[in-house]
Amino acid sequence: MRADAEDNRRALLDAAREVYVEEGTSVALDKIAKRAGVGIGTLYRRFPDRDALLRGVLIDLFEGMVTAARVAEARAEAQAEAQAEAEADGPPAWEHLVRAVSGLGLGPTLPVIFRERLDLIDDPAVAAAMREAIDVVEGVYRRAQEAGQLRSDISFLEIQMLSGMLSHSGPSRPPRTDPAVLNDRLVGILLDGLRANAAHHELPGEPVVFSPLDPEDRAAVERVIAEENARRGLRR
Repeated sequence: MRADAEDNRRALLDAAREVYVEEGTSVALDKIAKRAGVGIGTLYRRFPDRDALLRGVLIDLFEGMVTAARVAEARAEAQAEAQAEAEADGPPAWEHLVRAVSGLGLGPTLPVIFRERLDLIDDPAVAAAMREAIDVVEGVYRRAQEAGQLRSDISFLEIQMLSGMLSHSGPSRPPRTDPAVLNDRLVGILLDGLRANAAHHELPGEPVVFSPLDPEDRAAVERVIAEENARRGLRR
């Protein structure tokens, strides 16, 4: 793909994520094209219809998770080699991954899309991308738990949910605040709570385990969405 074509594709995917969070997945596609700074014809050349764009956004998010996990492990390995002689420890792979995931926009984007279009999980390409992301990311966290770096009383889903919460921005961020500095502080607080530490208090309940690819979990989500839609209809 030519550089300008890839730039347009990247701009459309980023714009779509923003607009979906603001207005939902049924938003007019010309709004997304305008936000991306391209014509509607360019959008349709990259994504022939609404579903193609939605699939593109989901696959891009999941591929971003896979890339983040692999980069995190590579960075941790490189740091370990560089610091071996200095006898200093750098951040482990799981900490790099949490920082990376907090910047992917998973928190605001995935719930909006799946609340309105859970059927997209049935698309083979989306399902495959999601499954790979889950396997790769969970692998990083599992190895960290086995190494005694990451507390063992939490699930991988809970780590992802906490990381995703930090990707919210806009009105939820205090004014006159440097977003980068604030994010670093919040991630630091999160990491401190996730590190294995004998001083941690016992967490209530059991770790939350859930996968929309599991039939029973999928059915539970569909029931919740149906109930929520019914309540919204009554309020109207």
